[in-house]
Amino acid sequence: MKLENLSPLDALYFSTVTLGTVGYGDLSPTKPESRAFAIVFIIFGVSVFMYTFGIVISIVFEGKLIEVFKMERATEKINKLRDHVVLCGYGDFGVRVAEKVSPIVVVEKDEANFSRIIERGLLGVNGDSTQKDVLSNAGVERAKAMIIALNSDPDVVFTMLSAKELNPKIRIYARANRKDSVDKMKWAGADYVVCLTEIGSQELIKALKGDQFM
Repeated sequence: MKLENLSPLDALYFSTVTLGTVGYGDLSPTKPESRAFAIVFIIFGVSVFMYTFGIVISIVFEGKLIEVFKMERATEKINKLRDHVVLCGYGDFGVRVAEKVSPIVVVEKDEANFSRIIERGLLGVNGDSTQKDVLSNAGVERAKAMIIALNSDPDVVFTMLSAKELNPKIRIYARANRKDSVDKMKWAGADYVVCLTEIGSQELIKALKGDQFM
């Protein structure tokens, strides 16, 4: 504004054109001091822009790239596994199982839960465990056992059927959410089924009787 006697709007317009490298040719600095200012202004402005742009890009993509690299390494390790355990479902129950069992591959379709699997350095496959291709990616054909801890009993049954089709010899341990699902899961091929609500209620009743309230 001071060097070329421009209005605030004109100065903003020409500054935007300069930094945007559009170069409409509306204004060419004529004074030596104007040209010197333009050189510093362009270098400084472009540098700030590129630095800011780089920060934004790294924030947006760096985490994703790291996650992709971790997933690629995990896939390589899974392909080399034999006689491992496949865990379907990484909820509160699955988290505790994963802490105690090794080697283990976790199958989880929820993106947030799967990110937790990657962050904790576990081997995992992101997808629906009822799908055979997802189970195959987890190495079910080479696994010795499967633990299924899903919130939907029908999904548990479909997962068992898909797993048995890929590996008829695999041993399956399932969690039933409803008592009436236990027999159905055993019929579908589960070697062991536990209903936590049933076990929990029985333990509470035992405790209550022990305290002589009944």
